[in-house]
Amino acid sequence: MWRWLLPLLLVPAILYAVTGGPVGPPPPLEVRRVTPVTLPEPRDIPELLARLDAWVAREVPLHHATLRPGVTDAALDAFEARQGVTLPPALRALYRWHDGGDLFGLKFLSLEHLEFQRVAWAELAADRMTDLDEDIVSHPPGAILPLYATGDWLPFLHDGGGNHVALDLHPGPTGRPGQVITTGRDEEHRFVLAPDLDTFLREYLRRLESGRVTVRRLSGFHDETWEVRLQEPGGRAPDGYVVLADLFPAFGAAPERMDTRPH
Repeated sequence: MWRWLLPLLLVPAILYAVTGGPVGPPPPLEVRRVTPVTLPEPRDIPELLARLDAWVAREVPLHHATLRPGVTDAALDAFEARQGVTLPPALRALYRWHDGGDLFGLKFLSLEHLEFQRVAWAELAADRMTDLDEDIVSHPPGAILPLYATGDWLPFLHDGGGNHVALDLHPGPTGRPGQVITTGRDEEHRFVLAPDLDTFLREYLRRLESGRVTVRRLSGFHDETWEVRLQEPGGRAPDGYVVLADLFPAFGAAPERMDTRPH
């Protein structure tokens, strides 16, 4: 049963620095003022990603510096052949743009690490620990299969503690293939954040460009560390979170506000 540890091996727990750190963190050293901009809806994914790139470079240059060059179509084709999947066009575009880094308030996994995590969850599912399935709750009901682990996720974001934002290739009866969901070791309550990656990316960019985001430098870390948090209604950007969906307030079925203490 050692394989339950695999989803934790990829990124050390120190990556919680990206998502808000421990309970009751000290006050931030600096809060950066974000100037809202009014732009038309992006015409396509390349324009969307170019605007996202420009926003991160302008507002969080240290995060932009972590974004790696994108992968080639050949690398994406090889991934599909090895894994026996067809990647949604938006995911291919995302990885042609950048191959991981600090993005979306979490750790954006490289394609290599996405594959590692997918294999790890598939191996975990093969152990048939069905008792863990009983605790899984889908929001909305029926959209996400009640499985603790499966190889049918493409986990592209990671919180450093075994939890992911992923594309769901095999949804529940009321879900859609390719929907963006929260899942992972601590995510008994799982949320559909968007019906597809295109919608997720558009809503995230919309929040950034409209200024519904807090960018702050955190204290208590040896290296300079910045956090990007989408705001709840009213402008609140809580410290920590209870479930990953709290990092994406009012996305899809995600709650608008946190209602319990952070972990």
